[in-house]
Amino acid sequence: MKKLAILFTIACLTIAPTAFAQDWQPAGDQWIERWWALNLVTNTGGFNNSAAQDYLDAGTNGDYNNYSVSTRYGAGLTGKGAVYLPDNGGTLVWSVVDLDTEAGNNMSLAFGPNALDNFTWHGILLILSPDERTTTMYPSHDDYAEIWLNGSKVYDNPDWTGGVRNVTRPTEVDLIQGENFLHYKCGEGGGGDYINLRFDEADTDLQIAPTLDGQFLNVLTPVEPRNKVTTTWADIKRK
Repeated sequence: MKKLAILFTIACLTIAPTAFAQDWQPAGDQWIERWWALNLVTNTGGFNNSAAQDYLDAGTNGDYNNYSVSTRYGAGLTGKGAVYLPDNGGTLVWSVVDLDTEAGNNMSLAFGPNALDNFTWHGILLILSPDERTTTMYPSHDDYAEIWLNGSKVYDNPDWTGGVRNVTRPTEVDLIQGENFLHYKCGEGGGGDYINLRFDEADTDLQIAPTLDGQFLNVLTPVEPRNKVTTTWADIKRK
């Protein structure tokens, strides 16, 4: 009996934070409203120019980049400090923001009431899947959008989709069992500015963070940073 109790205790201690009850965002054919997003990168010179730039790499001296923030380790590093871009907005930080999925300028509205031109959006999602699967994502955007999933680019479209909920390129993607990380970058030139994303209507069992109560770093699984003891991204953020 004592041995069973010890094993049970060990099992409880090793359960990832994501296994506990969370107020996840709905998935399936629901447009995703809450993102872990960087302050807008400004003065980009237009969407064609910004598509060629890795602002995350430049603003962190290579600590993370467009690809790596679509992994668990890279997404967690966004909690360590700011992105420094003196010519493109200054000191930029990550936070949980809400998108109005019906507004044609929801990227700029997420950060204030003023219309903007020549900027770039960066947003990250945690997608928790109960199994491995191939599914379809439905991106909408104005203007140039790129999406990375689990360290690989899965979407690259320079053309706006013609409406805030219009999708011109439904795209098949492979999800792994457990945590999947998605990075959505969109460069805006002028006029309307929006992004949107949803998954297939059958994907109602996917769980999305940031959660409805505004949690992101706190729900990521523990990691072992180089030369450090096991910790959580919430601990890293506090440091």
